[in-house]
Formats: sequence, C-alpha cells, structure tokens
Amino acid sequence: MAFSGPLAVGAGQGSRYVVAVIGIIVSVREKVGDRTSAFARYGGGMRVIERCCRGKKADQSLNEDGLIVTSSFAAVVDGVTSKSVRRLWRPSGGVVAKNLLSNAIAALPANTTMRQAQTILDGRLRAQYDIAADDAALFEREPWERLQANAVIYSARRHEAWLFGDCQIMVNGVQTPTVKRVDELLGELRSFAAQALALGDGSSRAQDDDMASVSASAATGRAETQGTDDPARDMILPFLRLQSRFANRRGEYGYFVFDGFADPTYPIRTVPINPGDEVVLASDGYPLLRPTLAESERELDRLRRDDPQLIHDYRTTKGFAPGRESFDDRTYLRFVA
Repeated sequence: MAFSGPLAVGAGQGSRYVVAVIGIIVSVREKVGDRTSAFARYGGGMRVIERCCRGKKADQSLNEDGLIVTSSFAAVVDGVTSKSVRRLWRPSGGVVAKNLLSNAIAALPANTTMRQAQTILDGRLRAQYDIAADDAALFEREPWERLQANAVIYSARRHEAWLFGDCQIMVNGVQTPTVKRVDELLGELRSFAAQALALGDGSSRAQDDDMASVSASAATGRAETQGTDDPARDMILPFLRLQSRFANRRGEYGYFVFDGFADPTYPIRTVPINPGDEVVLASDGYPLLRPTLAESERELDRLRRDDPQLIHDYRTTKGFAPGRESFDDRTYLRFVA
C-alpha cells in the first residue's frame, strides 16, 4: 500500500508515521459505525474495553465524530455542526475538521505536550483557509464559516488527558463537567421557542409568521442545517451564529474550540490519569454519560422515548430527527490506562 502527502514514509523517517497509519486505520473503522466490546491492548499500556463511533445519519461518511487510538494517544474528536451560509466545506465543515484533527492526532509524537498539541491541531485548521477561499480574511470577519472541532486527548506518555472544548471524560466513574454556559443558554432558548410554537394554532402560516418575526437570518442566506424538521432550531440559528463570536474568548459566554484562531494561552483543563485507572472518553452525543457503553445507550434511548425534542429533561440546541436513533453523532471509548 502506498501513501502520499503527510503519510508518505521515506528512508530514515521515524516509526511515528507507522503509528499514525495505525491510528488512522482505527479511526476509519470507527467512522463507519464500528462498535466493539472486546479487550484490546495497545502500546503504552492502554487496554481498550469497548468503543463505539456512530453517525446520526445513515450515511456514515457524514459522521462528524472521530475516534483515534495509537500506542501513545487515545482521543475523541467532535466536529462542530455547521452554521455556514457560504457552504465552503464538503461534505460539511464538521466532517472536514474532524478528519483533519484525527489525522493530526494520529501523527503526534509520543512526548507531545498539551500546548504543542493545541498549536499543531489548531494550525492544521488554519492552513485550510488559504486553500478554501480567495480572501482568507473572511474567516476573521465571519467566524461561523470556520472549521470547528472539540477534542479530548489522553496522553499515555504524560499520564493525563486534555479537554479541548466540550468533549467528555470520566475517570473511575467520576465525570468532569464540560457543558458550556452558552450552550445552556441556547438550549433554554430553543426550549422556549419549541414550547411557544406548541401553544400556537398549529397552522403552518402561524408558524411561518412566528419564525419571520424572530429570525433575521433570511437576508443573509440559509445555513447548511436549516430547512430541517426542527423549526425551533431554525428560529435560534441567528443566535447559534452569534455564539461563534465568543469562540476562544474569556468571560461568561466564552469557550475554547479548535477553529484556526485558538488562543495559545487559553486555560485548558488537564485531568491526571494513573496506571490502572478506568477512563471513558466521549463526545457530547452521549448527553448523560455513564460508566459503560450499554448504560450510556440506555440513557440515550430513554431521552428519545421521553423527550425526543430535547426541550424538557435535557435542553439542548437540537432534538431527535424522525426515524433516527440519536440526535447527534456519538462516540464512546472505555479503556484501562
């Protein structure tokens, strides 16, 4: 098998490229919806207990989550759902961001520090902007057009995990909170919109009038996610775009995200991991994370049954689409360090 570009292995190049290839192969298996409950030991002492990476759509090539396991790192990457107007990225900004970061993580040297990883990963996204548009400055003016992704990365060499954004971690049954204040706010706003619409007369004309009175986004174009079966989400899309202005800023609504403009000094939570600890890494597609995959899936099933719009028990910015088993792409990895 021959590789070109960053995976090409020339004479004298180190074994880290072999590790990168192994990591990408593992990631590819997960991207097509692989679910595993077997025990597998990787270099660095990690013993994988179970893992799952599944897109919410039938076409798994549209999965915006990624899972990477190498001899030195274990990671979950969550590409951010696009709010783009220009539609610069195919098949979506989340897929492109996820693929770029997954490949970059798989190629990280074993001794990479948290800040080095941050710089490498964010730089990988920034490099795409000159390729994607004639005027790369538009990504400064219109942050909703940027590639965006979150990640949680475990370093076997450094015995710690790095929380870049709102991906999740649980160590020995104890979860570290990662929910963003701005997500709570917009989840409440979508809940308000959905409940207000439910109080209307049920006519499509009344709903259209309500949406027109709230949303000013029609003048600037339609987002990739608009035209869905979730009118309440369509109503809050202007605010979802405004959210991107708080990316990598401090303050009440500020949050970290890989987008090519990350603050190199932004406070990143680091979780110590001791040998023998049982660790769960997950995307936010498991809103009620539990110590096992089966338990986490049961909680997801309960939400789909009891609150499919996700406007009561767990308020978020999108709900379950008809016929889908999840409201979001979801990834789960459990291992012993």
